Amino acid sequence: MAFGASRRVWLVVGPFETRTLGFGRSGLDARVWTRYTSRRMGTLLIVAERVEPKRGGLAVATSRIARHAVEAAMSVHIVYPSKEVAPGLSGRREREGIVHHPVGVSGRLDEDFMALHHHTLAIARAARADVIHGIYATRPGWVAATVGCELSIPSVVSLRGNDLDRGLWRSDELPFLRGALTTASAATGVSRALCQRASAIFGRPVEHITNAVDVERFRPEARDPSLVASLELQGLEVIGFLGELRAKKGMRFLLPAFDALRARRDVALLLMGGVRDDARDAFLAFQRMAPEASARVRVIDYVRDPDRLSRLMALCDLMVFPSLFDGTPNALLEAMAAGRPILATDAGGQADLVEHGVTGAVLPIDRLDVLPDAIDEMLDLDSAERAAMGTRARAFVTEHHGLEDERRAYQDLYARLARSAA
Repeated sequence: MAFGASRRVWLVVGPFETRTLGFGRSGLDARVWTRYTSRRMGTLLIVAERVEPKRGGLAVATSRIARHAVEAAMSVHIVYPSKEVAPGLSGRREREGIVHHPVGVSGRLDEDFMALHHHTLAIARAARADVIHGIYATRPGWVAATVGCELSIPSVVSLRGNDLDRGLWRSDELPFLRGALTTASAATGVSRALCQRASAIFGRPVEHITNAVDVERFRPEARDPSLVASLELQGLEVIGFLGELRAKKGMRFLLPAFDALRARRDVALLLMGGVRDDARDAFLAFQRMAPEASARVRVIDYVRDPDRLSRLMALCDLMVFPSLFDGTPNALLEAMAAGRPILATDAGGQADLVEHGVTGAVLPIDRLDVLPDAIDEMLDLDSAERAAMGTRARAFVTEHHGLEDERRAYQDLYARLARSAA
Protein backbone atom coordinates (compact mmCIF):
# COMPACT_ATOMS: atom_id res chain seq x y z
CA MET A 1 0.00 0.00 0.00
CA ALA A 2 1.49 3.35 -1.01
CA PHE A 3 2.20 6.02 1.61
CA GLY A 4 -0.35 8.81 1.59
CA ALA A 5 -3.24 6.52 0.71
CA SER A 6 -6.24 6.16 2.99
CA ARG A 7 -5.53 3.97 6.02
CA ARG A 8 -7.99 1.39 7.30
CA VAL A 9 -8.33 -0.39 10.61
CA TRP A 10 -10.27 -3.68 10.88
CA LEU A 11 -12.25 -3.87 14.10
CA VAL A 12 -14.08 -6.94 15.36
CA VAL A 13 -17.47 -5.69 16.50
CA GLY A 14 -19.46 -8.88 17.02
CA PRO A 15 -19.07 -12.63 17.39
CA PHE A 16 -17.93 -12.90 13.76
CA GLU A 17 -18.23 -9.44 12.29
CA THR A 18 -15.46 -7.15 11.11
CA ARG A 19 -15.96 -3.61 9.90
CA THR A 20 -13.57 -1.38 8.01
CA LEU A 21 -13.03 2.10 9.44
CA GLY A 22 -11.40 4.73 7.21
CA PHE A 23 -8.77 7.13 8.51
CA GLY A 24 -7.18 10.15 6.91
CA ARG A 25 -3.86 10.51 5.13
CA SER A 26 -1.99 11.05 8.40
CA GLY A 27 -3.01 7.71 9.94
CA LEU A 28 -0.69 4.76 10.33
CA ASP A 29 -1.26 1.65 8.19
CA ALA A 30 -2.35 -1.04 10.64
CA ARG A 31 -4.73 -3.94 11.12
CA VAL A 32 -6.04 -3.98 14.64
CA TRP A 33 -8.07 -6.92 15.89
CA THR A 34 -10.12 -6.31 19.05
CA ARG A 35 -10.87 -9.70 20.59
CA TYR A 36 -13.39 -10.63 23.19
CA THR A 37 -11.89 -11.62 26.50
CA SER A 38 -15.11 -12.39 28.34
CA ARG A 39 -16.86 -14.60 25.74
CA ARG A 40 -16.04 -16.89 22.89
CA MET A 41 -16.25 -15.90 19.27
CA GLY A 42 -19.89 -16.80 18.82
CA THR A 43 -22.06 -19.82 19.55
CA LEU A 44 -22.69 -22.56 17.01
CA LEU A 45 -25.60 -24.98 17.38
CA ILE A 46 -25.35 -28.11 15.24
CA VAL A 47 -28.34 -30.34 14.57
CA ALA A 48 -27.07 -33.74 13.47
CA GLU A 49 -28.23 -37.18 12.44
CA ARG A 50 -25.41 -38.88 14.35
CA VAL A 51 -22.02 -38.18 15.94
CA GLU A 52 -19.00 -40.22 16.95
CA PRO A 53 -18.62 -42.85 18.32
CA LYS A 54 -21.45 -43.91 15.99
CA ARG A 55 -20.23 -45.55 12.80
CA GLY A 56 -20.03 -44.02 9.37
CA GLY A 57 -18.74 -41.03 7.48
CA LEU A 58 -21.62 -38.78 8.55
CA ALA A 59 -20.77 -39.20 12.25
CA VAL A 60 -17.07 -38.67 11.52
CA ALA A 61 -17.68 -35.50 9.49
CA THR A 62 -20.14 -34.02 12.01
CA SER A 63 -17.74 -34.48 14.91
CA ARG A 64 -14.86 -33.08 12.85
CA ILE A 65 -16.83 -29.94 11.92
CA ALA A 66 -17.73 -29.43 15.59
CA ARG A 67 -14.05 -29.72 16.61
CA HIS A 68 -13.12 -27.14 13.96
CA ALA A 69 -15.51 -24.67 15.56
CA VAL A 70 -14.09 -25.31 19.03
CA GLU A 71 -10.59 -24.71 17.65
CA ALA A 72 -11.87 -21.40 16.26
CA ALA A 73 -12.87 -20.39 19.83
CA MET A 74 -16.61 -20.87 19.31
CA SER A 75 -18.99 -22.32 21.88
CA VAL A 76 -20.44 -25.47 20.30
CA HIS A 77 -23.61 -27.42 21.08
CA ILE A 78 -24.79 -30.51 19.18
CA VAL A 79 -28.35 -31.86 19.22
CA TYR A 80 -29.03 -35.31 17.77
CA PRO A 81 -31.51 -38.20 18.08
CA SER A 82 -30.47 -41.02 20.37
CA LYS A 83 -31.82 -44.28 21.77
CA GLU A 84 -29.71 -43.84 24.89
CA VAL A 85 -32.17 -41.30 26.33
CA ALA A 86 -35.83 -41.89 27.17
CA PRO A 87 -38.13 -40.88 24.28
CA GLY A 88 -38.98 -37.18 24.32
CA LEU A 89 -36.32 -36.28 26.87
CA SER A 90 -32.86 -34.82 26.33
CA GLY A 91 -29.53 -35.31 28.03
CA ARG A 92 -26.48 -33.10 28.39
CA ARG A 93 -22.79 -33.93 28.58
CA GLU A 94 -19.59 -32.17 27.58
CA ARG A 95 -16.79 -33.85 25.66
CA GLU A 96 -13.72 -32.24 24.07
CA GLY A 97 -15.19 -28.78 24.64
CA ILE A 98 -18.46 -29.67 22.85
CA VAL A 99 -21.79 -29.78 24.67
CA HIS A 100 -23.80 -32.80 23.53
CA HIS A 101 -27.60 -32.87 23.76
CA PRO A 102 -28.91 -36.34 22.82
CA VAL A 103 -32.69 -36.39 22.33
CA GLY A 104 -34.54 -39.63 22.98
CA VAL A 105 -36.50 -41.13 20.07
CA SER A 106 -39.27 -43.69 19.99
CA GLY A 107 -39.39 -44.57 16.29
CA ARG A 108 -42.61 -42.63 15.68
CA LEU A 109 -41.63 -40.05 13.07
CA ASP A 110 -43.96 -37.20 14.06
CA GLU A 111 -43.28 -37.47 17.80
CA ASP A 112 -39.52 -37.75 17.27
CA PHE A 113 -39.53 -34.71 14.97
CA MET A 114 -41.50 -32.69 17.51
CA ALA A 115 -39.14 -33.67 20.33
CA LEU A 116 -36.03 -32.84 18.29
CA HIS A 117 -37.52 -29.48 17.30
CA HIS A 118 -38.67 -28.67 20.85
CA HIS A 119 -35.27 -29.34 22.41
CA THR A 120 -33.35 -27.63 19.61
CA LEU A 121 -35.49 -24.52 20.04
CA ALA A 122 -34.91 -24.49 23.80
CA ILE A 123 -31.17 -25.05 23.48
CA ALA A 124 -30.82 -22.35 20.82
CA ARG A 125 -32.52 -19.86 23.14
CA ALA A 126 -30.57 -20.87 26.24
CA ALA A 127 -27.21 -20.92 24.46
CA ARG A 128 -27.96 -17.70 22.55
CA ALA A 129 -26.91 -19.37 19.32
CA ASP A 130 -25.48 -17.13 16.60
CA VAL A 131 -25.70 -19.72 13.80
CA ILE A 132 -27.55 -23.02 13.55
CA HIS A 133 -26.12 -25.72 11.27
CA GLY A 134 -28.12 -28.75 10.13
CA ILE A 135 -25.73 -31.47 8.96
CA TYR A 136 -27.79 -33.79 6.71
CA ALA A 137 -30.59 -32.10 4.88
CA THR A 138 -33.69 -34.09 5.85
CA ARG A 139 -34.52 -34.26 9.56
CA PRO A 140 -31.57 -32.22 10.94
CA GLY A 141 -31.74 -29.72 8.08
CA TRP A 142 -35.46 -29.09 8.44
CA VAL A 143 -35.22 -28.69 12.22
CA ALA A 144 -32.28 -26.27 11.86
CA ALA A 145 -34.08 -24.21 9.21
CA THR A 146 -37.35 -23.96 11.15
CA VAL A 147 -35.68 -23.05 14.44
CA GLY A 148 -33.58 -20.49 12.60
CA CYS A 149 -36.72 -18.90 11.20
CA GLU A 150 -38.52 -18.90 14.53
CA LEU A 151 -35.65 -17.25 16.39
CA SER A 152 -34.35 -15.10 13.50
CA ILE A 153 -31.02 -16.96 13.60
CA PRO A 154 -29.17 -17.62 10.33
CA SER A 155 -29.20 -21.28 9.40
CA VAL A 156 -27.11 -23.44 7.09
CA VAL A 157 -28.05 -26.88 5.77
CA SER A 158 -25.32 -29.24 4.58
CA LEU A 159 -26.01 -31.91 1.96
CA ARG A 160 -23.92 -35.01 2.53
CA GLY A 161 -25.00 -37.37 -0.25
CA ASN A 162 -27.65 -39.86 0.85
CA ASP A 163 -29.94 -37.04 1.96
CA LEU A 164 -30.34 -35.88 -1.65
CA ASP A 165 -29.71 -39.12 -3.54
CA ARG A 166 -32.34 -41.02 -1.53
CA GLY A 167 -34.40 -38.18 -0.13
CA LEU A 168 -35.63 -37.18 -3.57
CA TRP A 169 -37.37 -40.54 -3.94
CA ARG A 170 -38.64 -41.21 -0.43
CA SER A 171 -42.07 -39.80 0.30
CA ASP A 172 -41.32 -39.57 4.04
CA GLU A 173 -38.13 -37.53 3.44
CA LEU A 174 -38.78 -35.36 0.38
CA PRO A 175 -40.97 -32.75 2.16
CA PHE A 176 -38.26 -32.16 4.77
CA LEU A 177 -35.50 -32.08 2.18
CA ARG A 178 -37.44 -29.52 0.13
CA GLY A 179 -38.34 -27.48 3.19
CA ALA A 180 -34.76 -27.40 4.48
CA LEU A 181 -33.25 -26.36 1.17
CA THR A 182 -35.82 -23.69 0.42
CA THR A 183 -35.93 -22.22 3.95
CA ALA A 184 -32.33 -22.22 5.21
CA SER A 185 -30.23 -19.08 4.95
CA ALA A 186 -27.47 -21.01 3.19
CA ALA A 187 -26.85 -24.49 1.81
CA THR A 188 -23.66 -26.45 1.22
CA GLY A 189 -22.75 -29.75 -0.42
CA VAL A 190 -19.70 -32.00 -0.13
CA SER A 191 -19.31 -32.63 -3.87
CA ARG A 192 -19.61 -30.48 -6.96
CA ALA A 193 -22.14 -32.87 -8.50
CA LEU A 194 -24.28 -32.70 -5.35
CA CYS A 195 -24.22 -28.89 -5.35
CA GLN A 196 -25.10 -28.64 -9.04
CA ARG A 197 -27.95 -31.12 -8.77
CA ALA A 198 -29.50 -29.58 -5.66
CA SER A 199 -29.17 -26.07 -7.10
CA ALA A 200 -30.90 -27.11 -10.34
CA ILE A 201 -33.77 -28.88 -8.56
CA PHE A 202 -34.44 -26.41 -5.75
CA GLY A 203 -33.48 -23.19 -7.53
CA ARG A 204 -31.01 -21.84 -5.00
CA PRO A 205 -27.22 -21.52 -4.73
CA VAL A 206 -25.50 -24.42 -2.96
CA GLU A 207 -21.91 -23.77 -1.88
CA HIS A 208 -19.28 -26.47 -2.31
CA ILE A 209 -17.50 -27.25 0.98
CA THR A 210 -15.88 -30.63 0.73
CA ASN A 211 -14.69 -33.13 3.32
CA ALA A 212 -11.23 -33.12 4.88
CA VAL A 213 -8.78 -35.70 6.17
CA ASP A 214 -6.13 -35.62 8.86
CA VAL A 215 -2.98 -36.41 6.87
CA GLU A 216 -0.95 -36.66 10.07
CA ARG A 217 -3.09 -39.54 11.36
CA PHE A 218 -3.76 -41.27 8.03
CA ARG A 219 -0.34 -41.76 6.49
CA PRO A 220 1.80 -44.20 4.47
CA GLU A 221 3.13 -47.10 6.51
CA ALA A 222 5.53 -49.96 5.81
CA ARG A 223 4.02 -53.39 5.26
CA ASP A 224 3.86 -55.14 8.64
CA PRO A 225 4.93 -58.83 8.31
CA SER A 226 3.12 -59.72 11.53
CA LEU A 227 -0.16 -58.41 10.12
CA VAL A 228 0.45 -60.25 6.87
CA ALA A 229 0.94 -63.47 8.81
CA SER A 230 -1.99 -62.99 11.18
CA LEU A 231 -4.36 -62.35 8.26
CA GLU A 232 -2.82 -65.20 6.20
CA LEU A 233 -1.98 -62.94 3.26
CA GLN A 234 1.44 -64.40 2.43
CA GLY A 235 2.01 -64.63 -1.32
CA LEU A 236 -1.30 -62.96 -2.17
CA GLU A 237 -2.11 -59.71 -3.95
CA VAL A 238 -4.42 -57.76 -1.65
CA ILE A 239 -7.43 -55.74 -2.79
CA GLY A 240 -8.66 -53.39 -0.08
CA PHE A 241 -12.03 -51.83 0.66
CA LEU A 242 -12.42 -49.28 3.47
CA GLY A 243 -15.78 -48.59 5.11
CA GLU A 244 -18.87 -50.63 5.86
CA LEU A 245 -19.67 -52.77 2.83
CA ARG A 246 -23.27 -52.34 1.66
CA ALA A 247 -25.39 -51.88 -1.44
CA LYS A 248 -24.64 -48.20 -2.20
CA LYS A 249 -20.91 -48.90 -1.95
CA GLY A 250 -21.11 -51.33 -4.87
CA MET A 251 -21.25 -54.59 -2.90
CA ARG A 252 -23.13 -56.45 -5.64
CA PHE A 253 -20.31 -55.65 -8.08
CA LEU A 254 -17.29 -55.98 -5.81
CA LEU A 255 -17.96 -59.49 -4.52
CA PRO A 256 -18.62 -61.12 -7.94
CA ALA A 257 -15.62 -59.24 -9.36
CA PHE A 258 -13.44 -60.69 -6.63
CA ASP A 259 -14.80 -64.18 -7.32
CA ALA A 260 -13.87 -63.77 -11.00
CA LEU A 261 -10.38 -62.51 -10.11
CA ARG A 262 -9.70 -65.33 -7.66
CA ALA A 263 -10.18 -67.81 -10.48
CA ARG A 264 -7.24 -66.37 -12.41
CA ARG A 265 -4.82 -64.90 -9.87
CA ASP A 266 -3.75 -65.29 -6.24
CA VAL A 267 -5.69 -62.49 -4.55
CA ALA A 268 -7.33 -61.70 -1.23
CA LEU A 269 -10.02 -59.14 -0.39
CA LEU A 270 -9.54 -57.13 2.80
CA LEU A 271 -12.78 -55.52 4.03
CA MET A 272 -11.77 -52.89 6.58
CA GLY A 273 -14.98 -51.84 8.28
CA GLY A 274 -16.99 -55.01 8.11
CA VAL A 275 -20.41 -55.51 6.54
CA ARG A 276 -23.38 -53.31 7.44
CA ASP A 277 -26.24 -55.13 9.16
CA ASP A 278 -28.70 -54.52 6.32
CA ALA A 279 -26.23 -56.13 3.86
CA ARG A 280 -25.36 -59.16 5.96
CA ASP A 281 -27.87 -61.50 4.31
CA ALA A 282 -26.45 -60.68 0.87
CA PHE A 283 -22.92 -61.29 2.16
CA LEU A 284 -23.92 -64.65 3.65
CA ALA A 285 -25.48 -65.59 0.31
CA PHE A 286 -22.16 -64.80 -1.40
CA GLN A 287 -20.34 -67.02 1.08
CA ARG A 288 -22.68 -69.91 0.29
CA MET A 289 -22.51 -69.44 -3.49
CA ALA A 290 -18.75 -68.77 -3.76
CA PRO A 291 -17.07 -70.66 -0.91
CA GLU A 292 -13.60 -70.65 -2.51
CA ALA A 293 -13.66 -66.88 -3.01
CA SER A 294 -15.17 -66.39 0.44
CA ALA A 295 -12.20 -68.21 1.97
CA ARG A 296 -9.96 -65.45 0.61
CA VAL A 297 -12.03 -62.61 2.12
CA ARG A 298 -10.77 -61.08 5.35
CA VAL A 299 -13.35 -59.09 7.30
CA ILE A 300 -12.01 -56.56 9.81
CA ASP A 301 -14.72 -55.20 12.10
CA TYR A 302 -15.25 -51.45 12.21
CA VAL A 303 -12.59 -49.64 14.20
CA ARG A 304 -12.08 -45.88 14.28
CA ASP A 305 -8.31 -46.01 14.77
CA PRO A 306 -6.36 -44.10 12.08
CA ASP A 307 -3.05 -45.69 13.12
CA ARG A 308 -4.40 -49.22 12.78
CA LEU A 309 -6.27 -48.41 9.56
CA SER A 310 -3.10 -46.95 8.04
CA ARG A 311 -1.21 -50.16 8.87
CA LEU A 312 -3.98 -52.28 7.39
CA MET A 313 -4.15 -50.23 4.19
CA ALA A 314 -0.38 -50.63 3.81
CA LEU A 315 -1.08 -54.33 3.15
CA CYS A 316 -3.17 -53.49 0.09
CA ASP A 317 -1.82 -53.45 -3.44
CA LEU A 318 -4.93 -51.57 -4.54
CA MET A 319 -7.88 -49.83 -2.83
CA VAL A 320 -11.22 -50.20 -4.62
CA PHE A 321 -14.28 -47.94 -4.19
CA PRO A 322 -17.05 -49.16 -6.56
CA SER A 323 -19.79 -46.86 -5.19
CA LEU A 324 -23.08 -46.54 -7.06
CA PHE A 325 -23.75 -43.12 -5.51
CA ASP A 326 -21.89 -41.19 -2.87
CA GLY A 327 -20.98 -37.82 -1.41
CA THR A 328 -17.26 -37.25 -0.92
CA PRO A 329 -16.33 -40.38 1.03
CA ASN A 330 -14.14 -39.96 4.08
CA ALA A 331 -12.87 -43.50 3.45
CA LEU A 332 -11.56 -42.57 0.00
CA LEU A 333 -9.81 -39.49 1.40
CA GLU A 334 -8.25 -41.63 4.12
CA ALA A 335 -6.99 -44.20 1.60
CA MET A 336 -5.45 -41.42 -0.50
CA ALA A 337 -3.84 -39.87 2.59
CA ALA A 338 -2.37 -43.30 3.34
CA GLY A 339 -0.68 -43.19 -0.06
CA ARG A 340 -2.56 -46.08 -1.64
CA PRO A 341 -3.32 -46.38 -5.38
CA ILE A 342 -7.05 -46.06 -6.03
CA LEU A 343 -9.64 -47.57 -8.36
CA ALA A 344 -12.97 -45.76 -7.93
CA THR A 345 -16.16 -45.13 -9.82
CA ASP A 346 -17.08 -41.60 -10.85
CA ALA A 347 -19.97 -41.54 -8.36
CA GLY A 348 -20.57 -38.17 -6.68
CA GLY A 349 -17.50 -36.62 -5.11
CA GLN A 350 -15.25 -39.52 -6.07
CA ALA A 351 -14.97 -37.85 -9.46
CA ASP A 352 -13.61 -34.74 -7.69
CA LEU A 353 -10.86 -36.75 -6.00
CA VAL A 354 -9.38 -39.30 -8.37
CA GLU A 355 -7.62 -38.25 -11.57
CA HIS A 356 -7.45 -41.12 -14.02
CA GLY A 357 -3.90 -42.27 -14.61
CA VAL A 358 -2.49 -39.81 -12.06
CA THR A 359 -3.77 -40.68 -8.57
CA GLY A 360 -5.44 -43.90 -9.63
CA ALA A 361 -8.07 -45.04 -12.10
CA VAL A 362 -11.67 -43.95 -12.61
CA LEU A 363 -14.34 -46.40 -13.78
CA PRO A 364 -17.67 -44.94 -15.00
CA ILE A 365 -20.62 -46.26 -13.02
CA ASP A 366 -22.21 -47.65 -16.19
CA ARG A 367 -19.07 -49.77 -16.78
CA LEU A 368 -19.07 -51.64 -13.49
CA ASP A 369 -19.58 -54.82 -15.49
CA VAL A 370 -15.86 -54.64 -16.37
CA LEU A 371 -14.74 -54.12 -12.76
CA PRO A 372 -12.73 -57.42 -12.75
CA ASP A 373 -10.81 -56.29 -15.84
CA ALA A 374 -10.19 -52.83 -14.34
CA ILE A 375 -8.77 -54.38 -11.16
CA ASP A 376 -6.68 -56.71 -13.31
CA GLU A 377 -5.20 -53.76 -15.19
CA MET A 378 -4.30 -51.93 -12.01
CA LEU A 379 -2.69 -54.99 -10.44
CA ASP A 380 -0.75 -55.65 -13.65
CA LEU A 381 0.93 -52.24 -13.41
CA ASP A 382 4.49 -52.15 -12.20
CA SER A 383 4.52 -51.82 -8.40
CA ALA A 384 6.61 -48.63 -8.70
CA GLU A 385 3.93 -47.08 -10.92
CA ARG A 386 1.20 -47.91 -8.41
CA ALA A 387 3.36 -46.50 -5.62
CA ALA A 388 3.79 -43.26 -7.59
CA MET A 389 0.01 -43.01 -7.95
CA GLY A 390 -0.30 -43.40 -4.18
CA THR A 391 2.28 -40.69 -3.59
CA ARG A 392 0.42 -38.31 -5.89
CA ALA A 393 -2.89 -39.21 -4.22
CA ARG A 394 -1.51 -38.23 -0.82
CA ALA A 395 -0.09 -34.99 -2.23
CA PHE A 396 -3.50 -34.13 -3.70
CA VAL A 397 -5.48 -34.53 -0.47
CA THR A 398 -2.76 -32.80 1.52
CA GLU A 399 -3.06 -29.76 -0.73
CA HIS A 400 -6.82 -29.68 -1.28
CA HIS A 401 -8.48 -31.53 1.63
CA GLY A 402 -6.59 -30.50 4.75
CA LEU A 403 -8.35 -29.95 8.06
CA GLU A 404 -7.49 -26.25 7.98
CA ASP A 405 -9.15 -25.86 4.57
CA GLU A 406 -12.41 -27.26 5.90
CA ARG A 407 -12.23 -25.27 9.14
CA ARG A 408 -11.62 -22.01 7.27
CA ALA A 409 -14.44 -22.67 4.79
CA TYR A 410 -17.05 -23.16 7.52
CA GLN A 411 -15.78 -20.27 9.61
CA ASP A 412 -16.01 -17.98 6.57
CA LEU A 413 -19.56 -19.19 5.95
CA TYR A 414 -20.63 -18.64 9.57
CA ALA A 415 -19.11 -15.16 9.50
CA ARG A 416 -20.99 -14.23 6.32
CA LEU A 417 -24.26 -15.48 7.78
CA ALA A 418 -23.72 -13.58 11.04
CA ARG A 419 -22.93 -10.38 9.15
CA SER A 420 -26.04 -10.73 6.99
CA ALA A 421 -28.18 -11.12 10.11
CA ALA A 422 -26.68 -8.11 11.89
